[in-house]
Amino acid sequence: METLIKHLPMLPIAIPLLGAALALIVGEKSIVRQRTIAWICILFMLGVGVVAINHTARGYLAIYLVGNWQAPFGIALALDKLSAMMLLLTSFIAAIVLLAAQRSQLLSGTFFIPLFLLQLMGLNGAFLTADLFNLFVFFEVLLAASYGLLLQQPDQQKTNAATHYVVLNLIGSALFLIAASLLYGITGTLNMADLSVKIHALPPSSRPLAVAAGFILLTVFAIKAALLPLNFWLTGTYRAAETPISALFAIMTKVGVVAIIRALTLIYPDGTFGNVVMTKALIVIAPITMFVAACGALAARELKTLIGWSIVGSAGIIVTAAAIGNAKALSGALFYLIGSTLASACLFLLAAALDNRNTSNSVATTDHSTIWKVTGALFLICAMTLTSLPPFSGFIGKAVILAGAVQHLWPTYLTTVILVSGFMMLIAYVNIGSRLLLKRDSSVNPPAGYLPMGIAVASIVSLTLFAAPIQRFTDQTAIELRQPQIMQGNVLGKRPMDKIKKMEPAK
Repeated sequence: METLIKHLPMLPIAIPLLGAALALIVGEKSIVRQRTIAWICILFMLGVGVVAINHTARGYLAIYLVGNWQAPFGIALALDKLSAMMLLLTSFIAAIVLLAAQRSQLLSGTFFIPLFLLQLMGLNGAFLTADLFNLFVFFEVLLAASYGLLLQQPDQQKTNAATHYVVLNLIGSALFLIAASLLYGITGTLNMADLSVKIHALPPSSRPLAVAAGFILLTVFAIKAALLPLNFWLTGTYRAAETPISALFAIMTKVGVVAIIRALTLIYPDGTFGNVVMTKALIVIAPITMFVAACGALAARELKTLIGWSIVGSAGIIVTAAAIGNAKALSGALFYLIGSTLASACLFLLAAALDNRNTSNSVATTDHSTIWKVTGALFLICAMTLTSLPPFSGFIGKAVILAGAVQHLWPTYLTTVILVSGFMMLIAYVNIGSRLLLKRDSSVNPPAGYLPMGIAVASIVSLTLFAAPIQRFTDQTAIELRQPQIMQGNVLGKRPMDKIKKMEPAK
């Protein structure tokens, strides 16, 4: 166990990377072996996620020095409460997606499993890295894998969507390098904890450059999180992708959201000169993103388009809470993030079941009334979560965010936009739900395809049943994030070959 804990931050990256390599070696010889490799990797990742949650919940922050080079000179990985939460969520969604993909033709391709595992490696690395340049590297890994996944079973729609997606993300990558270069030029480091210290100590003449670099970074992260006006790529991309891949992509925008949270709490923490102007910009842009997403949802005529706008809206409310800045709003945002991501992934899988009705997969002897009841129940729970209706986790998270919003300087503006956008989103789901479920056809796919959706919905219900301990964890996470000296002391104070110590605020 001591060896496991010692290398814990590295395992979520090493496991899928090794699995992808093994899957490529197996290649066309056996798709079954590729699938077995993928399941072994995901089960290991789920175990690592559970250990990480348990480890960080007890007050530990694990720092891993890759190559045993002391920070900020080498690559550092940081496993804190936020990264542990995102690792477990990513692994759980990956398990659901792989289970759903087994019923499609995706697993018959040679490269789906390697790309799938590389995508997980990029996601995990982005959540774990404590270095800005390596955040760029992991962004490129997950994006390169997503390009390949998007073009599985290609057609004209997928090709067009992939073209827009690739071009926009290449622009974002170029901007990322410009921002990183600016920060390195004025501080001499790209380690996030070291940046936090050195940016705060910059002379007045260098501060405008630091702020400019911060805004370029926010632009890049806004592209990944699909914030206005950089969100036009998302709905078309998610609609074009194969349904299990769309479900996996539900976690991808959260990379941008987490990166924004890191920027506002670590690189430019509360009280610094850069944080003030950035939060003012986001407190305008993010709520407008929510409202525009709600308008797009009202205009949606397909379930996958509606889900895409829901993902944009969820990113808007989470970033709004991060810009509000207090621990209560941030805790609510993290709680909301878990439920909304699970509900979005589940609805993408449900969209496939609805879109494929009356096909050769339908079984004439099946009790279709029973299947429609199951379909309706799954849709209702996910829709209630995404529209923040009680008693599910979306309502709990949004209620906590609203409690934090009233402490902001603009409480009326924030609460009005959040509530009005939520009401508009509710109308959109009622409209789509009534068309799909009340005016239904006579047949639908058999219920065996609902196993991954049932697991996802069970996890959503569990978030409500165990809301108190989960919210205590998100409360602790928010408090930890708002104390950047904890990360500074642990990352910069970590010595090569040191054992993991209980985290202590830097003196």
